[in-house]
Amino acid sequence: MNFDKETQTRILRVASDRKQGRDIEELDDRISHVMDLHPEFEEIWSMGDMAAYPQEINGQIVSPFVHTVLHTIVDSQLRTEQPEFVVETFNKLKGQGMDEHEILHAIIAAFADLHFASFRQGKPFDQLDYQSRLGYLSYEDSE
Repeated sequence: MNFDKETQTRILRVASDRKQGRDIEELDDRISHVMDLHPEFEEIWSMGDMAAYPQEINGQIVSPFVHTVLHTIVDSQLRTEQPEFVVETFNKLKGQGMDEHEILHAIIAAFADLHFASFRQGKPFDQLDYQSRLGYLSYEDSE
């Protein structure tokens, strides 16, 4: 998935299909799953193109579009096990007791930071840096 108009249109179509109870194809099903994880975005999808702009949600400024694309990218990495270290990190954090959605957000944060820094600098995405950042992630249960 890309951060482009085509993806924005697709996400809005999935939101509409969900609302109308229509069938959803496989990639769209993954987008729908991300939407299930974020019911706080539900009202924003009805705003159409405005959903691409950052919104204040639960006291934080978030772009539902960007957040959904990032979730879908990491979801794809996990399902295809490419790169392998993403699955390894997910399993490590899960084994440490971290909530699955929190794990996704931790991985997404590392991916997004690198993706947008690379994009701004006109450089390719650095897989080794991504692997290194994920390697530092850990969760210690406070109990």
